[in-house]
Amino acid sequence: MCFNRRRIPKHLLLQPSPPHRPARRVWTWVLGSLVVLLTVAAAEIARADVNPEEASAGSLLFKTASGYRAALHHHSEAQVTIKGMLARVVLRQTFENVTDDWVEGVYVFPLPEDAAINRMVLEIGERRIVADIKEKQEAQRIYDQAKREGKRAALTRQERPNLFTQAIANIGPQEKVVIELQYHELVTYRNKTFSWRLPTTLTPRYIPGVMKQDTDTQVSLETNSGWGWAQPTDQVPDAHRITPFVHPAPQPDTNNIAINISLDAGVPLAQIRGAYHELSIYKLGNGHQITPTQKHIPMDRDFEMQWHTVAGKAPDAAFFTERVDGEDYALLMVLPPQQEPSGTALPREVIFIIDTSGSMGGVSIEQAKASLQLALSRLTDKDRFNVIEFNSFHQALFHQPVPADANALQQARSFVQRLNADGGTEMAPALEEALHYPAAEGYLKQVIFITDGSVGNETALFELIHQQLGDARLFTVGIGSAPNSYFMTKAAEFGRGTFTFIGAQTEVAEKMQALFTKLESPVMSDIEIDWPVPVEAWPARIPDLYQGEPLLVSAKVNGTWPKQAVVDVRGRQAGNNWSRKLAVTNTPSDAASHSGIGVRWAEEKIAVLLDEKVRGRPEAEVREAVLEVALQHQLMSPYTSFVAVEETPSRPQDQAVAQAPVPNLLPQGQQAAPLMYPRTSTSLLLNWLLGSCALVVLMVLRRWRATEVSHG
Repeated sequence: MCFNRRRIPKHLLLQPSPPHRPARRVWTWVLGSLVVLLTVAAAEIARADVNPEEASAGSLLFKTASGYRAALHHHSEAQVTIKGMLARVVLRQTFENVTDDWVEGVYVFPLPEDAAINRMVLEIGERRIVADIKEKQEAQRIYDQAKREGKRAALTRQERPNLFTQAIANIGPQEKVVIELQYHELVTYRNKTFSWRLPTTLTPRYIPGVMKQDTDTQVSLETNSGWGWAQPTDQVPDAHRITPFVHPAPQPDTNNIAINISLDAGVPLAQIRGAYHELSIYKLGNGHQITPTQKHIPMDRDFEMQWHTVAGKAPDAAFFTERVDGEDYALLMVLPPQQEPSGTALPREVIFIIDTSGSMGGVSIEQAKASLQLALSRLTDKDRFNVIEFNSFHQALFHQPVPADANALQQARSFVQRLNADGGTEMAPALEEALHYPAAEGYLKQVIFITDGSVGNETALFELIHQQLGDARLFTVGIGSAPNSYFMTKAAEFGRGTFTFIGAQTEVAEKMQALFTKLESPVMSDIEIDWPVPVEAWPARIPDLYQGEPLLVSAKVNGTWPKQAVVDVRGRQAGNNWSRKLAVTNTPSDAASHSGIGVRWAEEKIAVLLDEKVRGRPEAEVREAVLEVALQHQLMSPYTSFVAVEETPSRPQDQAVAQAPVPNLLPQGQQAAPLMYPRTSTSLLLNWLLGSCALVVLMVLRRWRATEVSHG
C-alpha cells in the first residue's frame, strides 16, 4: 500500500525537533527491531520455494513437486527492412525449455502501436507451420483443444494495439520452439528527422478499480491467462492479461535481442545514429546495413534509430503504391511549409499535468521535472498557467490558472523541484481538473501531459478526453525508457495535439524545444485532398497538422488511375490558403511496388473503426466492421488472432503440462517497486513479519508523539 503525504493527518507526520536522548533511544530501538525483522523476512523469502502469486518482479516459473523454478529462456531477433517511409519487420522469438518436463510458455510483449501483423509461423526444428487468422474466440478454442490433445500449438493475440500475448503449448523437455511474426509499419518523419523504434519491454501498468469477485472473471491456470500480477477489476476486466512480471535487472541467459537493419532511405543521408544504443553501420551500394555494436542487447529499453538527410535533400512530398490481389493501394506524404510564429498569436492558457506515480521513480521523474521546468521557462507575461501533479491523488498548484508573472513562476519552480514519485496512477481526476473549465476569454487553452502512460484503463481515459476536451488541445510527453506509447499517441490524437517521446535525460532540451515550436507556431487546418480517381482514404477526416509534421494518408484506389495524375492538397495556415499539387507519373499498377502499403491501409481503417467505439458507436457494429477488414487482409486485431497447430500429438497423455510465464525486463532507469505487485496469498510467517513491522511503526509514532508532548 502506498501513502500520499498530503492525505496523512499533520499530527501523524514526523516533524523535526531539537535532538534529545529519548528520541535517539527510540530510533536506536526502532532501527534495531526493523533490521532484525527484515533479516528474518529475507531469510524466509530466500529459503522458501517461489510462489507465482508472491513473486516480486517475477521469475520464469515452472511447477515441480517441490515448488516453482525456472522453465523457459527467451531470445529474440529482428530482421528489419526499411524502404522509404515503410518498414517490414520479421521478429523471431525463441523459447527454450531447460527442464525435463512439458511446459506451456506464456509471453506478454510489446510492439509498436501501429504494427500491422499479417503473418505468424510456428517453427519446431525443421518444421514450419504457417498460422491461420481466426476470430479470437475460435482461435482460443483451437489452441486449447490442441493443448489438451498434446499437440504443439501457438496462439498470438492482441491485448492492446501495442501489447500482445504469445502462448506456446506442449514445449518438450530440452526443446526449442521459434515463433516468427511479420509486421509492417510507417517510419516516423518529423522535423526533418526519420526514425524507427522497436519497444522491447514495458512499464508495468497501474490497474485502477475494484477487484472483481465473480468466479467467471477469476484468473484460471487452465486457460491462457498470461499469469499477470493483477486480478481483473471493474475498470480493467483484462488486468490479468496485461500485467506480466518483470526481472528487476538484465539476465545473462534470457531476454536479449539481436537487431539487423537494412536501410534504403531513397535520399542521400548525412547521419545515422542510435538514440539509446551504439550502432555499427556499413555502406552497401545505395543502402546501409546497421546493427547494434553489442550483438545481443538486453531488452530493457526501446531501440530507436534516427537518420538525417543531406542538407537540401529532405523530401517534402512522396507517393508510394502497391498492388495486392488485383487491387491498388497508395500512401501519400506531403510536408506543409514551415512558418515562423507571427507574434500576433493569441495568448495561451497552459495547464501542465505531471505524473508523480511510483512507475515514474528513478530517472523518469528527473526527466519529467526537467521537462516541466523548461516548459515553465517558455511562458511569457501574456500567458496564464497552472500545474497539476497526480499519483494516487491529484493536487493543483493554484485554485485556477494565474498570470505567468515572476512570483507565480517562482512558486511553480519550487513546487516542481519538491516533487517525488510514489503511489498509484489515477489519471482521470487530474485530466478532469485540467479540462473541465474553458479557457479565459481571448486565450488559447493548451494542456501538456507529462507521463509514462502506464495505465490499463486506456479506453475510459480516451472517452474522458473526447467528451471534455472542448476547445482545448492536449499534448502528451512520454517519459522513460519504455512508455506506453499507444496511450500517449492516441490520447494526443483525441486531444487534437501531438505526442513527444523523451527516452533519455540528454533529449529533454531538444525534444521540448521542438514541442515549444509546435505550440507557438501556426497550425495547418481545414486540410482537403482532391484525388484524380475515387478512393477510400484513411483518415477520412484529416486532423490539424503542427509544425514539422507530415500529412500521411493511406488510400485504396477504386477507379482507373490516369497516366498523368495530379493529387491536389489544400489547407489553411495562419489565416492564409495553402495548396500543393503533386504530379504522380506512375500509376499504382505499374509503379515500383512498396511492400506493406495494402496492410497499412487496412490497419489504418481498423484503427479508425475502433476509435468509433470511443465516440459512441455500439461495439457489436464495430466488431463486425473490424472482422471484415482483418480477416480479408489477414491482420491481427482486437477480434482476430493467429493460431498454428501441428498435425500429430507429441506429449504423452500421461504426462502433465505446466504453464511457464516469461517476464519482461524492468525498463532501464526505473526503480523496482515490489509493492505494485499485489499478492493474493501470503505465507503465515511473512504475514507475521509484515504485521510486526507495522506494529513497530505504530509504536514509534505513538512514542515519538509522547516524547514531543513531554518536551513541549
